[in-house]
Amino acid sequence: MKTAVMYGPRDIRIEEVEIPKVGPSDALIRVKACGICGSDVHRYLGTRYGQRFRYPLNSGHEYSGEVVKVGGNVKEFKIGDRVALGVDWIRGGYGAFSEFVRVIDADKNLHRIPDGISYEEAALIEPLLVALNGLCKFKLEEKDRVIIFGAGPIGLCLLQICLNICSEGVVISEISPRRLELASRIGAIAVNPLNENLEKFIESWTDGKGVDVAFECAGARETLNQAFSLTRRRGRICLIAHYSQGAEIDPEVIVGNSLNVYGPEYGAKFFSEAISLIVEGKVRLRPLISHEFPLDEAARAFETAANTKISVKVLIKP
Repeated sequence: MKTAVMYGPRDIRIEEVEIPKVGPSDALIRVKACGICGSDVHRYLGTRYGQRFRYPLNSGHEYSGEVVKVGGNVKEFKIGDRVALGVDWIRGGYGAFSEFVRVIDADKNLHRIPDGISYEEAALIEPLLVALNGLCKFKLEEKDRVIIFGAGPIGLCLLQICLNICSEGVVISEISPRRLELASRIGAIAVNPLNENLEKFIESWTDGKGVDVAFECAGARETLNQAFSLTRRRGRICLIAHYSQGAEIDPEVIVGNSLNVYGPEYGAKFFSEAISLIVEGKVRLRPLISHEFPLDEAARAFETAANTKISVKVLIKP
C-alpha cells in the first residue's frame, strides 16, 4: 500500500509498504478520507509541540473508511461496515495517511458511522469530539457570553454547539480572513483583532464584566493572554490548542480572579452525541472542508493546511 511518512520538518514522502497484518482482535480499514489535524501540522513543521514526537511517523487519525478485514475475535464489525476513529498510530504502526490502516482492539476502539453521513464529513467527527470534550467540564448556560479564539475546525465546531445553547451570540476572534468569513457565515460575531480593538469590543459587549466562557483554540501567546484578561471573575477558560512556542500565564490572574481553567478530555465518550448533532443539522461539517488532495499530493496538502490564510480543514483521500 501507499503511505505518507514524515522524516522531519517539511519532509514528507510517499512510500510503498506492506499492508498491516491483522491480529485476532483487530480490523483492517480501507481509508476513504483523513483530515490533517492541527497537531499533524505541528509535527510537519517541527514546532515546539511537534518536536515531542520522533520521526519517521505517520500521525493520521481524523479518518473514515470501510472495513475490509477483521480478526477472528472481532464481534461488533464486519466487512463492508463504514467506520471511523480508533487508529493508534503510535502503537499500531502507520496512521491513516495511508491506503489502509489497522485498528487494534476493534470492538473497543472502532465506531460505526450512519449511511447519511459522508466519508468526508465522518473524517471530521474527531475534531467535533474534541470540541464536545472541551465542554464536558462545565455546563454552558443560555445567557453565557462566549468568546472563541481561533476559527479552525475545532473552534468552528465549538461555535456551532454554543450557538445552539447561547442566546447572546458567540464571538470568534480570528486573523485569517478566510476562516473569519466562514465563522461569520455560520453565525459568529466575527472580530479580526488586527482590524478592531478586541478588548474594547468585549468591554462594550459585556457591559464591562468580561466574558463568561473563553475557548482558546488558536495556540498563540497573544490569544492565551487575551483569554485570561477578557474573562470575568469566576469565569471559565478551556485551553484546547497546542502551542508552537512556549507561553507564560501569570498565576495571580487565575488566583485573583478565581478563574476556572480546564484542558479538554479526549476520547469517544460523546460519539453518539456527535452523530446526533450531525444528523439533526445542529453541526454542519461539510462547510469546514476547504481542500481535498489525493495521497500522492500529501506534501502539497500539508503545506496548504499549514497556511491558515487559505485553508480550514484539509482532507487527504487515498
